[in-house]
Amino acid sequence: MNKWKAGLVVLGLTSAASAFAADATLTFTGTILLPTCTVDPTSVSQTIPLGTARTTDFAAVGDTRNPTPFNLKLNNCAANTNVSMTVNGTSDTVQSVLKNTGTAAQVGVELLKAANSGDTTGSPIALNTSATLGTVDATNAMTIPMVARFYRLGTMTGGTVSASATVNFAYN
Repeated sequence: MNKWKAGLVVLGLTSAASAFAADATLTFTGTILLPTCTVDPTSVSQTIPLGTARTTDFAAVGDTRNPTPFNLKLNNCAANTNVSMTVNGTSDTVQSVLKNTGTAAQVGVELLKAANSGDTTGSPIALNTSATLGTVDATNAMTIPMVARFYRLGTMTGGTVSASATVNFAYN
């Protein structure tokens, strides 16, 4: 019987070795997404009319007129997402003032970040520089209140004022 037991042990070892052979290969894939938001359709393409002002309304360089509030809205955000914004555009001699491409001389459009929707004052936004906006709350949305206004840069002349900017958001 010892031979028979020895034969079973050898057979068992041979069977055990074949059980560890690679009969399948498993590959795992996936994607980890950074939290994002969707820019509200009403914010994607806006024209902000600044109205009309006279050159005599601006007594000195740095004077502003016609502050006009507007909002940028983000939807479908993940709660607790940190949002930052970069306003890209061609600045004039002041970093928060967009260069006028219209016919009026020595006037631009200054952009401000307001504290609340509808405010007509705020903090100047440095163009082409990232600014932290804060964290999305449980509503999964964020409204960014802003203000645009005329800004005197030098000896003004009458004419049209036109400026443009793009806004990029970053999330983490």
